[in-house]
Amino acid sequence: MMSDVSDNDQGSDMIDEEDDSDAGFEELETPTSAPTTYASWPTTDDAYVALTADDIGLEQQRLIHNVQDLTEVESHVARQLLQEMKWNYEAVAELYYEDTEKLLSKAGVAVSEAATAKKVMRTDSGLKLGDDGGFTCQVCYDTFESGEEMAANVREFVACGHAMCKSCWFQQLKTKILDEGASVRIACPGFSMVDGKVVRCNIILDERFVHKLLKEVQASGDEPDAERTLKRYQKQLNDNYVNNNNLIKWCPATDCASAVRIKDAFDKNSFCTDVACSDAHTWCFICMDEPHAPADCKMVKDWRKKCAEDSATCCWLVQFTKDCPECKIAINKDGGCNHMHCKQCDHHFCWVCLGHFEHTTYAHTCNKFVEDDTSTASASRTALQRYTHYFDRFTNHAKSRELESKLREATLSKMEKMQDEGNKTWLDVQFMKQATAQLIEARQILQWTYVTGFYEPAWLSKNIFDMNQAELECATEKLSNMLESEDIMKWCNEGERVEMINQTIQVQTRLKRLFGALEAWKRGEEDAKGKQDAAGPSASDISSMAVDEAVNAKASADAERAGSRSGDKTVAMAPAGAGSADEKASNNGKRPLKKEKR
Repeated sequence: MMSDVSDNDQGSDMIDEEDDSDAGFEELETPTSAPTTYASWPTTDDAYVALTADDIGLEQQRLIHNVQDLTEVESHVARQLLQEMKWNYEAVAELYYEDTEKLLSKAGVAVSEAATAKKVMRTDSGLKLGDDGGFTCQVCYDTFESGEEMAANVREFVACGHAMCKSCWFQQLKTKILDEGASVRIACPGFSMVDGKVVRCNIILDERFVHKLLKEVQASGDEPDAERTLKRYQKQLNDNYVNNNNLIKWCPATDCASAVRIKDAFDKNSFCTDVACSDAHTWCFICMDEPHAPADCKMVKDWRKKCAEDSATCCWLVQFTKDCPECKIAINKDGGCNHMHCKQCDHHFCWVCLGHFEHTTYAHTCNKFVEDDTSTASASRTALQRYTHYFDRFTNHAKSRELESKLREATLSKMEKMQDEGNKTWLDVQFMKQATAQLIEARQILQWTYVTGFYEPAWLSKNIFDMNQAELECATEKLSNMLESEDIMKWCNEGERVEMINQTIQVQTRLKRLFGALEAWKRGEEDAKGKQDAAGPSASDISSMAVDEAVNAKASADAERAGSRSGDKTVAMAPAGAGSADEKASNNGKRPLKKEKR
């Protein structure tokens, strides 16, 4: 059946066949291939590979050639088979050996005899002709009389034999590609009349036919959307390959046509899930967000949602409201008087000190400082203050990272200027470039440590984590202060240069210590959980099971004794539907045991 499809596709004279062949600063550990990835994490170069659009095309061609070697079909047919089976070569091969007809029909390559019933004569060129020798388009009903008109304006899809004018073909493709976003399963719009009934075509237009037709329309200049339609079609073909492969994802950066393929060494459970495309854009392969270590993807998703929903409200409540000391409801002060009256609990209190306010005599003063160790804040107010604490520091580091990215650009510009003036060599100024890169990395990681601290996962040792976080912040602020110096040239002097290098190394060391602790805590919890699962139930679980068994045994014994004393009377007491009369008799009058609830 496969060879029949291939021979049938070679019979078109209207669409021609296309060719189917297809140093200096060694003490700092900075990344070499992807400067924006986390330099302080263990390298992930062996965990993924960056792909360009051309690389993806070559991967598709290799799979297409493999299917061609297996089935001996043309490349456009092999592509249809792979697209239908989600670009899984093994699935194509398995179904090919099991049921070739089913594979062809599923991919829209095979066609029923009813749909291709020949009700009219054909010319030597293969076009269907009416009784008068002309051709009438099935869609727009334009008629083409001469052979030259048909050759210039009519195109036939030889897999099913349906033909229509070029304009109607293009409008069909434009609607499917631009409006509906289809590229893989664009069906032939033709139909046949069989025994007085309309039979729709079930054949899928192959890539060779669509590509050839769109290029013809583009070359003619009759349709202004032809070029855009062709580009969108080619992009969607690549999208289909990438979207059906769990190991490949497109770079989420705007207007970036690169992708990334992960390898077996990629650990989805690790903190380091960031990758870099061929254009040096970095992102998390799992959630497609920016790199967010040490927070995991679920934390990031929850944090984004919480910030979008609660940030403005929480900030307003913290700034402009206080809780009533009695009922803890939030109250807003909208006047100058500090005497507050809670409408919910009828409590009178002072807005400044939150103490009781004697509203009849107004004999209330709170000008003297009184130390009070007792906490009067409500649980909701405490949760609100906790969120704002982490949110403020998260946004502060995000803003600092944005400003320091501009600082990096200014520093690089000054470095080039110093080299052009001949004051310094390229090697002399590289330490500033590495310092700014380390500073930006530290800001990004500090930003996401506050998300980790807010959600406080079970494996996190909070006190040690807070201490490492504080040390990293201190080292980062010191490095930032150095780079924001008005006289940046002074750091090129030997003594100052060593000071900045040492501070950069200190930031990197703090990062490594933080990462090492986080990895150890998380791996420790996973190992402990794995050992517990392998060891089976714990002693407490076994004790609980023994108690349950003892209770059930006692209940069974009590039921046995009750049954022997009551004799056949128990049968009459059995509930309706408990069994047939024979079953009850054979049960010696025993009442069915009721399962004990554990």
